[in-house]
Amino acid sequence: MKGIYILINQILFVFMLSNFFMVHSLQLEPLAKLWNIDDEQIPEYLNIEKNLSTIDGILKSYLDNDNFGGTYINVIQRKVFINTLNETAAEQIKNRPEIRPYVNSLNFSIASNSTAKLNSGIKDILNLAKRYNPADCLGYTDAKVNNIVIATCVEDRNNTRNAAFLNATKIYYPIYIYYICIPEKNNNTISQNNMKFESRNGIVDYILAGDGLNIYERTTRNSTKCSVGFWAKNRLNPNFNFIATAGHCFRQNAFYYLLPWNSTNENFKYYVGEMIIYYQSPIDFGLISISSNSNVTPVANIRNTDSKKYAQLQIKDNIVVSSNGAHLCISGLRSHVKCGYVKALSGFASTVDEKEFIENLFVVSMYIIEGDSGGPIFSYNQDLIYASLNGILLGSFDYDINGDINNAIIQVQPIDFILNNTAIKVVTVT
Repeated sequence: MKGIYILINQILFVFMLSNFFMVHSLQLEPLAKLWNIDDEQIPEYLNIEKNLSTIDGILKSYLDNDNFGGTYINVIQRKVFINTLNETAAEQIKNRPEIRPYVNSLNFSIASNSTAKLNSGIKDILNLAKRYNPADCLGYTDAKVNNIVIATCVEDRNNTRNAAFLNATKIYYPIYIYYICIPEKNNNTISQNNMKFESRNGIVDYILAGDGLNIYERTTRNSTKCSVGFWAKNRLNPNFNFIATAGHCFRQNAFYYLLPWNSTNENFKYYVGEMIIYYQSPIDFGLISISSNSNVTPVANIRNTDSKKYAQLQIKDNIVVSSNGAHLCISGLRSHVKCGYVKALSGFASTVDEKEFIENLFVVSMYIIEGDSGGPIFSYNQDLIYASLNGILLGSFDYDINGDINNAIIQVQPIDFILNNTAIKVVTVT
């Protein structure tokens, strides 16, 4: 009898295990992995997200900054969450004729901090950061936790500037998250011996958003890696073509080469050009002029070669995400394509070497790998063939002080801020 019981349990275990692998074998696309759904369900959930973002936008126009403390959407729960300090005000909002059709999609939660208080606090903290110039600091307002968050490196925690800044910010009761910024050498490193050249079916001479950049410094003969942000043109003279990336990818006397995904680190076959314009404040942004001697052709697509169905995503337009909790994805040299959730629609980061600050960025929950900097941040359209460009990757905080990657975040430069501070336009397929 005991043997039969053991046999039944073994059969059940094998059945559950096979069922597990069958379900997760259907999660090949990054959005399916993010939402823990099958690939076939992605359009349905994109539609849910679109509707929630629309409701969120309508709702925000009726929320005052004193009685409410921010909103965020949750696609899985199919809700818009609203932080409220006043239940009477919340009831009044729900009873408005314009809101009543959406009331089943709303969740009002009691919170401690109003939008007015959080906006005032983050502004004061930015002024303190400018005063003390802390190293590697990021400040933002997280609607989900209804508080200000300050992220910084644990290695810098006790240096004079950081200690003074962190001590001065205590009166605002922010959440402090300390990250390991100098990880052990064996943490998520990529072995060069395991890299193989990828021919990409004879189209390796095309350069797409998300492709790698090998940056060769002629003086030192060193090379570093970044990722392509997007194909851009001069608004006044469309004959000038550029590859856009992060400004901190600039190197003196450097040539920029296309570095395909999964290729060897030293690839100088596909010359792009030189970075002729770069900024590190108030935007972190650079433009590589495509040389007349270049042997690569820019394409208004995003690299997504790991996907069998959508190997290239066509850039249909450029927009800025408007809801906390919405998805955003990256395409980059090392991470390829992966997705996360918007944690904050505004924040600031210190650029310590220049003692300057990037004051317009948003924060996404995501882990990326060195070499992804400058890559495109985008959102999927419902048909999954097209994508909307939202910005470019600036940097990240990965493992927290406990070695936990669940708090990993990236910093994104919004596309509208880039376009408003430069004379370029994004090349799209439409």
